[in-house]
Amino acid sequence: MLHAFSHKKSRLYRRYLGHRDETTEQRVAEEDEITSTLIGPLAFLSPAAIATFWGAVVRHRNPEHAFPTGAPTHAEMEFWPHNGRIEPDLLVTLTWGAQTRILLVEFKWRAPLSGDEQLHIQWEKYLDEHQRQHALHLFIGLDTSAASNALNHRDCWEGKLIMRSWFDILTAVAAIPMGRGLELQRWIKQVGECLELLAVKPFNGFGTNLTKPQLPNVSEHVFFAHPQPPQS
Repeated sequence: MLHAFSHKKSRLYRRYLGHRDETTEQRVAEEDEITSTLIGPLAFLSPAAIATFWGAVVRHRNPEHAFPTGAPTHAEMEFWPHNGRIEPDLLVTLTWGAQTRILLVEFKWRAPLSGDEQLHIQWEKYLDEHQRQHALHLFIGLDTSAASNALNHRDCWEGKLIMRSWFDILTAVAAIPMGRGLELQRWIKQVGECLELLAVKPFNGFGTNLTKPQLPNVSEHVFFAHPQPPQS
């Protein structure tokens, strides 16, 4: 479906912009479908490609959380994992020998959090204390206000809540060197084209065809009228 969207062979992407066929689409699981369509193919790539993408997302504005150097020995992406009734959207586990990084990811698309404590419960209840020592909690949405509100409501992350918009995702992956694997670059290209259909576009600077605004000609001598005294 990612290819169908990016090549404009399907108009189903319009459902993620709010369009509905009232006869057949009473309910659309937008977030789950977006997660599966955009991020799902990444799980089939190599551990190096998976770590490169998530490393770029984390490192963007948070260099203190940079991943270990070199390709990981293992990478796993588990969608909608369960721990009792707690179900984050994605659990990413990356391993470099004896070093492990865990990413607990919550995606949002045109929908609020499920209560003020949704992110807190994920961090405190889904992961145990040992896992949290090696983990980061990622929030990815059209904007990051929901995560900011959760952080302001109660900070339980101690600097490990990473907030990213989908615009940030495009900006981060644009910085990945072209030599980091053809498979990864192909996936990034498809995701970028799909997000563009969904009105999420990276900022690539101002175009070179901007023209200098023309100002009206002003006389060399400018005279100002003195204000008239009030009439008595």
